[in-house]
Amino acid sequence: MQISKFRRGATRTAGSPGQSSGLRRLLFAQSLSQAGFVVLNLAMPLLAATDLRATPFQVSLVSAAQTVAFLLIGLPVGVWVDRMRKRPIMIVADLTRAVALALVPVLWALDALTVAHLCAVALVVGLATVFFDVADQSYLPHLVGPEGLVTANARLVTVDQTASVAGPGIAGLIVQAVTAPLAVVVSAVSYLGSALCVARIEDRPEPVGRTPRDRLGRSIVQGIRYVLGHAVLRPLVACSTTMTFCWSMGYGMLLVLLAQDLGVSAVTIGLLFTAGGAGGLSATFVVRRIVERLGDGRAVVLSVTLTAPCTLLAGLTGPGARLALVACAQFAFAAGLVVYNVAQVSYRQRSVPADLLGRVNATVRFFAWGARPLGVLLGGGVAELYGTRSAVWAGAAGTALASLWLLCSPLRGMRVLPQPSPESSVTKEAL
Repeated sequence: MQISKFRRGATRTAGSPGQSSGLRRLLFAQSLSQAGFVVLNLAMPLLAATDLRATPFQVSLVSAAQTVAFLLIGLPVGVWVDRMRKRPIMIVADLTRAVALALVPVLWALDALTVAHLCAVALVVGLATVFFDVADQSYLPHLVGPEGLVTANARLVTVDQTASVAGPGIAGLIVQAVTAPLAVVVSAVSYLGSALCVARIEDRPEPVGRTPRDRLGRSIVQGIRYVLGHAVLRPLVACSTTMTFCWSMGYGMLLVLLAQDLGVSAVTIGLLFTAGGAGGLSATFVVRRIVERLGDGRAVVLSVTLTAPCTLLAGLTGPGARLALVACAQFAFAAGLVVYNVAQVSYRQRSVPADLLGRVNATVRFFAWGARPLGVLLGGGVAELYGTRSAVWAGAAGTALASLWLLCSPLRGMRVLPQPSPESSVTKEAL
């Protein structure tokens, strides 16, 4: 499961050595960070569901705590990132995540770990993740320039999906062999490695916004108004938010359905969830050609319309061979998401004014990622009342219908997403 400034920085050619080495280090940092996220995304709920014997709703609380920060601070972070240098933000965020996660095995060893502790650690990690993700998306255009965004995003997605392939399987093996808390250690180490990689990127002057510091609320409103008033970004954000909300509702309870109701081992769960990474990784090899041949407009619409309904297969899972339906759902949906994300994120990065991009990225994250904890909590509530399989079905059905936002918008007839006209930007005078 979604970059920013190039103006006022040192001008570089697309193939300059500094740019290439910086991108390589950023790619490696992203791969480590994503590996940590993927492992944590499986290990934390499994730790709650197995070692702590949490109820479905308690498991949903742990999962929700990982992303609720996008609702709590998602919007102001965009303003703060616009005002600060991006690279130091990413380093501090990685170190914060590593330190917070190191507390989990310590508490476990002392036999003091509770669901409340997991929620607290997940919340701290989530707060740091908001800063890292917004800064990361706003740093890439400065590093590669607008002409290199599609290629750079495709490479970033490749390393993300590679981590998604290996992460769940590794997490499942660690949980199975040496308990879930040690899988959390893997995430802590990966975040530490990510910080070291970002620190080694050549320190070049970064563009920093000049927004007055006493106008935080007005700066936030600028980002929101730009997104909601944009004919292309508005349906894209609505679609992303719907998919995140609904799939989070079903995904969290799918893990509970497999681990508790069907008694599937941690290793098998990890392998099933690896299929999503495999699907996404497969798509990375063709995403650039798909976007170039179809146009980014058609690629965005078709990727969701054709693959989101495949999530319904997860509701049919059961013992034996029916477990493969989970892998099929994960594979197809992840492949579609790669095409969708590369096309729409690259469009956002090259079309949004540089002095607004941090706020726009934060606004998009606020809606799309902020929907995740709400979806997870709703899934936990539905599971408590009607059973985990019902929650999985409800989430899959909502995900399958997310493409209606695109099909009922002007994007349906666009082969290429248009560049916004200058007057479409939100200016200070407009507020």
